[in-house]
Amino acid sequence: MVTLSHLLALPGLGLRLVQAGPGDPELSWVSTTELLDLSEYLEGGEIIMTTGLTLGADDPRWRDFVAALSRARVAAIGFGVGVNHDRIPPALLSAASAYRVALFEIPLPTPFIAVSKAVAELLRADELRAARGALQAQQRLLDRSRGDQDPAEVLASIAQATGRHLALLGSDDTVLASTAGFSAEHTGGTTETIALDAEGALRLAITGDAPLTPEGRSVVAAGSMVLGVGLRGDRAEETRERERWERFTARLLAGTASPRSAAILAPALDLPARIRAIALQGTAEDVASWRRRPRSGLDRLIAPGADAPRAPGLSLAWQLCSDTDTAVEHALGVAAAHGLDAVVGRGALLEDAVLSARSAGARLQSLSLTAPLYTAPRVPEVVWADRDTPLLEALLSIDLAAGVTGSAQRALSARVLGPLSVHHGTEPTGDRVPLSAADRAQLRETLLAVFRADGQRGPAATALGIHRNTLRDRLTRIERLTERSLADADDRAELWFALRLEDAGSADLAPASRQ
Repeated sequence: MVTLSHLLALPGLGLRLVQAGPGDPELSWVSTTELLDLSEYLEGGEIIMTTGLTLGADDPRWRDFVAALSRARVAAIGFGVGVNHDRIPPALLSAASAYRVALFEIPLPTPFIAVSKAVAELLRADELRAARGALQAQQRLLDRSRGDQDPAEVLASIAQATGRHLALLGSDDTVLASTAGFSAEHTGGTTETIALDAEGALRLAITGDAPLTPEGRSVVAAGSMVLGVGLRGDRAEETRERERWERFTARLLAGTASPRSAAILAPALDLPARIRAIALQGTAEDVASWRRRPRSGLDRLIAPGADAPRAPGLSLAWQLCSDTDTAVEHALGVAAAHGLDAVVGRGALLEDAVLSARSAGARLQSLSLTAPLYTAPRVPEVVWADRDTPLLEALLSIDLAAGVTGSAQRALSARVLGPLSVHHGTEPTGDRVPLSAADRAQLRETLLAVFRADGQRGPAATALGIHRNTLRDRLTRIERLTERSLADADDRAELWFALRLEDAGSADLAPASRQ
């Protein structure tokens, strides 16, 4: 940075400060004028040199001259004495004092061109120093890339060279590392982000009130390369890490893993109390691309679909995210960017992730089987398991305030489904006989398949992989056990609601302590 004091200190020019301005102004350029108003041609930081050719010593227009330069934020006024005026006009000195604009005297032996060359040389030397400093900072950053470089150290090096606050943002927008002052700056001034990978999952955030200098940008570019190389690391290890998280997430979705097991993978990771399971559907290529995306924090809680795809060419995947609008919107935005449709499950406790996944899985049939394969361009579809079924959600939300307890809710579904209910006892009740767990699961699956096929028995039999006669025998048995007819609209509605109520909040999916 070149300031007015650097120019005044140069030997041989004989410059003398007559009126000081606020601080030591930074110089950007130098210009000579005899115009009364040059402000519209200035950008700020210039030295304006004049001999006062058009104005007398006491001309009141000196005040307008200085006022215009003050508005243009010039660094200083240089007045050449001995040409048109033997000394600096009192009116000019008074105006410079009133507007707090620095004013210095240029003696007659010193030509204006000498001052211009001196400023140009100072600016050129300053640019060389900045370029040299930027090059040294880049070299230090690149040298460190050969070893295991802590991201925080890289950020500190960039901050030292640029004077900015920085942060490394993960795929779920969490701050992975930052300089000490980033939090305060991040909420106030302008923030610029730079993607460190092709997917934009890892980003460098830079805060500041003014644009970066070319030297600063070169340092940021070098630091970004170092961060990108260091964070991507070895592809094989990255794949193994993703697979470990996918296995853990799959076990959470199946209800066979404790959330506390996450401490083995990431001791510092703070898991949310409530989550939502999101089922994702798209082409096999799009789902694979989504899974390979660089991830960090909670964004790593993904898993491939355990079930077979619903149609050739399609694939399924799962993601767990915090039950907050911000987290869900971020997850859906990333999925949409990969062309994936989504079903958002009901909110649930983390240890009951299987319940949220079950509610999302039950709505997968709402997604198109052909749009992801044949429609382009398209807007990916989003289905909410709780928001898009208000009547079912109302039934699931019945609590003590409405006079119905959880046990009463289970009794209602058991009354409709009879032996098909997961809450049905093992003792015979009247004409109803108990079923084995295998028989109950088979008949429930059969009933759901018929509902999902809009009552059409041919497609339902095909989906189940059984003969139409076998399907007919099962449906006859279901009607006998439930004492309801599938030909009656009211009976069909009661059976459907009872099944959905149990699938969304069934006690056989949760630990016994929550029944």
